[in-house]
Amino acid sequence: MKVYYYNEDKWTESGDLWQALSLDARMKRLRAVRENSPYVISFTGAGGKTSLIRRLACEGRKRGLKVLVVTTTHMFRPKQYGVLTRSKGDVRRMLQKESIAVVGKEAGELKITFVGTWFYEQICPLADLVLVEADGSRRLPLKVPGVNEPVVPKNSHMVLSVQGLSALDQPAEKLCFRAEQAEEIMRVHGRPDYKDGGQWIVRPGDVACLMQHAYLYPLRVKYPSIPVIPVFNQADEPAQVQTVRELLDAMGEERGIACGQLRFDPCVELF
Repeated sequence: MKVYYYNEDKWTESGDLWQALSLDARMKRLRAVRENSPYVISFTGAGGKTSLIRRLACEGRKRGLKVLVVTTTHMFRPKQYGVLTRSKGDVRRMLQKESIAVVGKEAGELKITFVGTWFYEQICPLADLVLVEADGSRRLPLKVPGVNEPVVPKNSHMVLSVQGLSALDQPAEKLCFRAEQAEEIMRVHGRPDYKDGGQWIVRPGDVACLMQHAYLYPLRVKYPSIPVIPVFNQADEPAQVQTVRELLDAMGEERGIACGQLRFDPCVELF
């Protein structure tokens, strides 16, 4: 995996998502106020949420932390580290043994879903880091959320909004979840010629437009006290990384991130 971000105004390449998110400093500040409180990150959008969760779970475990993974929507049933019972003891034992626990309720089709607010609040204190898949995208790289989405827990300390660059130069109707709603955003906020020729072919500015108006702006209004950070994933080539840098500059997003080559990441099969 490669991560790109601004570090003291310098565009920086790293193999460490943890560093790009300044999590050591953020967790230290939290513990100074709430000594036993876990740091909670919610992942929204499309195009790599689960892969990014796996990566952060790996990085957290390497730092000696206990990492809890949950979903408030749906995610694939874990191949390992899964706790599919409503037993706090089972969660504690998995965290003690493996330092990672993926907790959910079986939902059919090899998927799991949310365990419920009460149980979620019971198990959060067992971990140092809680990673929440708070949105569903049907494995498409772009998404506009529905009325009741994303489902971000109230104890979140950070929200990552993800969109995937594999949609670039492709028809939006095939690669964007809720393409009709996305077109509504484009008609109001996007480039006037987005449907030249009768079909919407996704361009870099379109991805930025959806990121801003479907996720960043609404989430920042709803959660004004926590950072909402844009993550452009699937930036696998140098030209795509440069595209993300230009988008972030144009958007004025100093904390934005480009991620690439996640498909080669050793954590891709973690759970």
